[in-house]
Order: sequence, then C-alpha cells, then structure tokens
Amino acid sequence: MLFRIQSYLQFLWHSKNEHGVHSPFIFLLLTQGLYNKKIKLPVAALSTYKGVNSKKSRFLFKIVRYFSPKSILIVGDTTFEKEVIALANPKSNIDIESAIYNCIYFSSIPTNSITNKTVEQLVLTVENDSFWILEDIHANPAAEALWQTLKQNPKVTVTIDTYHFGLVFFRREQAKEHFIIRA
Repeated sequence: MLFRIQSYLQFLWHSKNEHGVHSPFIFLLLTQGLYNKKIKLPVAALSTYKGVNSKKSRFLFKIVRYFSPKSILIVGDTTFEKEVIALANPKSNIDIESAIYNCIYFSSIPTNSITNKTVEQLVLTVENDSFWILEDIHANPAAEALWQTLKQNPKVTVTIDTYHFGLVFFRREQAKEHFIIRA
C-alpha cells in the first residue's frame, strides 16, 4: 500500500494537463478525446453496472472512442472492459485473430505473465497508428518495471502515463517522448 501512495504522489508532482503539452498529437488527444465532456459512457447499454461510474471505465471508453481502432486484442479476462470497448467502437473486431492490431488492451493481469518475449511478439503486430492501453501501471514494482521496459523499447515513440493507465504509441513521424498527464 505504501508503494502505491508513494507512486501516486510522484505522479501528482510530475503530471501536467493539456496546457503543459507541446505536442499537437497529444494536445488533440487530450482536448478532443480525454477532456471532452460531451463524450459519455452510455450506462443504460451495459449489462452490468459494476464499475460504470469509475474513472477507469470512462477513460477506456473515451480513448477507444477517440481512436476508433479497427482491430482490438484484449489480453486478460475482462468481461466488463470488453463490453465498454465494444460500446465505444461497435465496428471494431475484438479478439479476432489478426496479423495487425490497431489497439491492444492489457487488463490488470499479473505483470510477471507478460515477458519481454511476449512484448516483442506483440510489437510485431503493430503498425504506425497502433496503440496499447495498459491498466494499473503503478500497481506494484513489477508493473512499473514493465512500464519502464516498454518506454525504452526502440519501436515505441510516445508514452502517456495517466497513473491508472499507460498508453503506448508507435508513431514513426513523432520524436520519442514521454508524457505524464492528469486525465
């Protein structure tokens, strides 16, 4: 528990909002996607109300809605999150085997099950507009170590730490940069 408190305090100290961001890509993501109050999670369409009002559910809905990925791979057993993702982008193919995934969502699964080999295999399934969403990147020291490993991967160009989620982008046209954002 002490680890999470210390991690959160460090996050608050270093985090910024849209005014501290100088990347047009990230600025648009924040202003038109994550901070957009008009985008709301349709609660009535969910089969269960578990976690509906959580910040995590709303964030996941907004990020998938903003990018509208065609193919999504979900790593971990996440029935509720799968339903939120499907609501955000009904036209996407979720968990259908594909050579290229536009979005890969890692639920808060034990980070020791995600090895460097797994990461390298999944990196082969991305293209320029692909992104990954990792849940609970500050849950424990192993999760933070995985996050640091991903940030240092040469194919990763942009990472965003929102404390509860980590976003990883593979945009070749953008310089390598890491953002810590209050979302």
